[in-house]
Amino acid sequence: MPVTLVANRMALPEENPMKTRVQSIFIAVAIIAAFAWAPELIAQRGQGGADQGAAAGQGRAGGRGGRGANLPPAGPIPRLANGKPDLSGLWANPYTPNMAGRGGAGALDPKTREPLKFARQGEALTGAGAPASGNQARTFDLPYTEWGLKQWIEYDPVKKGDYAGTCMPFGMSRNINSPHGVQVIHHPDALAFLFEQNTWFHWVPLNPAFKWPDDLPETWNGLTTGRWDGDTLILTTSKFNGYTKLDTSGHPHSKQLTMINTFKRLDSRSMEHTVTVRDPRAYTQEWMNVRTWNIKVASDVIMEYSCEENNLDNIISGAITRWTPPEDVD
Repeated sequence: MPVTLVANRMALPEENPMKTRVQSIFIAVAIIAAFAWAPELIAQRGQGGADQGAAAGQGRAGGRGGRGANLPPAGPIPRLANGKPDLSGLWANPYTPNMAGRGGAGALDPKTREPLKFARQGEALTGAGAPASGNQARTFDLPYTEWGLKQWIEYDPVKKGDYAGTCMPFGMSRNINSPHGVQVIHHPDALAFLFEQNTWFHWVPLNPAFKWPDDLPETWNGLTTGRWDGDTLILTTSKFNGYTKLDTSGHPHSKQLTMINTFKRLDSRSMEHTVTVRDPRAYTQEWMNVRTWNIKVASDVIMEYSCEENNLDNIISGAITRWTPPEDVD
């Protein structure tokens, strides 16, 4: 019988998934049989032949299943036909509701990868709303401009509504920060992120000859182009509509945001991910995060996620404040 997961926190749906999944005794038996008799049939592409299901318990923020005991050594980096690292697989991308970390401790200087230093760091903010994630009061935790600080202080998803709670697209940054995992499909000419978060996707061209049309409108997720620097994939995303936030905490960005994500596969089951925020409208200097993604166990699969199933009724009833586009998008 279908089982609907209805746990929900208003306006912050990525913290408590609302999913519809079908569970069947016959499917469970089939999976058990597959483990016992044909493990090669359920191995994830991109995991490496000697590493079936070995990633459980390693940085599995938001992951499901697996204990990660007695892991064998990781295998070599899998590669595409063109020799570049193959990033394919279902990845546990670390849940990052607050990119600044406590007092800005999570933000690094892109030039040195040392903790970011800036004026007024950690200073208490008078009149700031309650924290949107965690329990730490909002502070001067990033190098804000005057405009960016105003957005940070005034962000109030409970009273003013939040686009995520209204089931609008999260945006590229908040998609990557969500806790549910992402399936990467990789071809020499293109890469696709299949986010479990609300069943969204993001397509990235890797062919240097590809050009996005000039007349495309600004979007929630922005437009991304990719290029290789050795074995590191560099994705540059811009042309945002300015409606989204960087994370659950509500760190702001403007339409001037350029977000640079890099992915460097370390072995058969892990890769380094960095994200650099460049937005002169919101921040006085660039800053970055560095994280590690780990492949999920072969028995874990991407699932259906439907924000609308529960939140739509809550919006109509008034339990969730309906979000409206801001007037000061810049």
